[in-house]
Amino acid sequence: MASDDLKHIYDVSLFNISDLDVLLHEILKYTRELLNAEAGTIYIKQDDYLKFHVFQNDALSYEDIYKFYHASHEYKLPLDEKEKYLAVDSFLTKKIIIIDDIYSSEDYEFLGAKEFDKKFNYKTHSTISVPLVHPIDNKVLGVIQLLNKKEEDEYLVFTKKDKDIVSMISSFVSLSVSKAQDDVLKLQELNNQLIKSNEDLETKIKDKILEDQNKSAIIFHQSKMASMGEMIGNIAHQWRQPLSTISTLASGVCLNLEIGNNDVEDNTAQLKQIVQTTQILSKTIDDFREFYNVNTMDENFNIAHAIKKSLEIAETELIINDIIIVLDLNTSLYTYGLKNEFTQCILNLLTNAKEALVANIEMTEKRYVFINLQEENNIISLSIKDNAKGIDPLILEDIFEQSHSKKEDKDSCQIGLFLTKLIIQKHMQGTLAVENIEYKYEGIDYKGAEFTINLAG
Repeated sequence: MASDDLKHIYDVSLFNISDLDVLLHEILKYTRELLNAEAGTIYIKQDDYLKFHVFQNDALSYEDIYKFYHASHEYKLPLDEKEKYLAVDSFLTKKIIIIDDIYSSEDYEFLGAKEFDKKFNYKTHSTISVPLVHPIDNKVLGVIQLLNKKEEDEYLVFTKKDKDIVSMISSFVSLSVSKAQDDVLKLQELNNQLIKSNEDLETKIKDKILEDQNKSAIIFHQSKMASMGEMIGNIAHQWRQPLSTISTLASGVCLNLEIGNNDVEDNTAQLKQIVQTTQILSKTIDDFREFYNVNTMDENFNIAHAIKKSLEIAETELIINDIIIVLDLNTSLYTYGLKNEFTQCILNLLTNAKEALVANIEMTEKRYVFINLQEENNIISLSIKDNAKGIDPLILEDIFEQSHSKKEDKDSCQIGLFLTKLIIQKHMQGTLAVENIEYKYEGIDYKGAEFTINLAG
């Protein structure tokens, strides 16, 4: 019997078990079978203790075993109390110790076993305690305790033969346990490395996101500066006539005073007209300040109003370049987001259309920008198209890309397109697309680019 059983326990497949708890359960099961032990426990050294790890008992129900394990899985035996605990004595002396009857023995207290017996109506008779000594470095890893040798329903004491058997297998068991512990440490190290790698990756991702946000902020600022410069040019055009009017009226009042013309009514009328003209100039400045105010608060706003505000800002440039705006707007549509940023997006698309028309359509020909705003199937669709003959297909492929926008031969308009898509996607939760189209207007065929913004209705 011993020969066959030893072949079984020496099965090298045990070395392939990396899970320490699984291995200990298998070891305890095989060892109990070798010695016909009804129950058993394995303790493993942890710091200055022997820690309870595995418990098996054929006489108890699964429910009782679960209750005992749940109550005892944190149970530890201090290594400085060998006189009190059999397992500790066996561990420290590296000796296999057999006790024939724990209730008649005076060598150890066996308080834990006696309390267990009382709680579960069990009777512990004999026990054998086997230290797990590593055969190479002579290090003690833990202790196996087997209880109640039983053959044909009769309880027996453990014999010298039993001692010899466990003595032969203890080295193998120790090697298996040591390997499993090493595997656990390796897994813990790999897990720590994985955690560290994940933390490093998260840091890199956060840094990359911050870097991209900073780049986007720079591009946004560049686009703002470009459109601000254009608007200042518009203001200069808009102010030229009112300033001329103010100059003329002021000169008239001054001349009246110099020649002694004290017509109060006439002078007052001219002064009032000067005040009215300055109010127009002031409104232009207020519009400028409102548009370039950095507002980070989302709001519900009318889309058609935002489009018309963009057209007011671009009005001078559109007039100077003889660009005709054709509107088809559903004025009842609202959306939620950053109003000024959305207005900036429309202005960017208008600027793009203006520059394309100036570059490709002669002043003698008609230059059109069509703006259409409608809602269908809970999707708000805003399209802006021109008749500037379309965009080069090679440029069209990556016209919204940041890398494309950074090319030295591209102007601020390209930065605006990258920024426009960024705002529509991130701040308006919408989409922006572009395509070259052919269409008819007033019976004439045209070709141009159409930018389409889709928003949730």
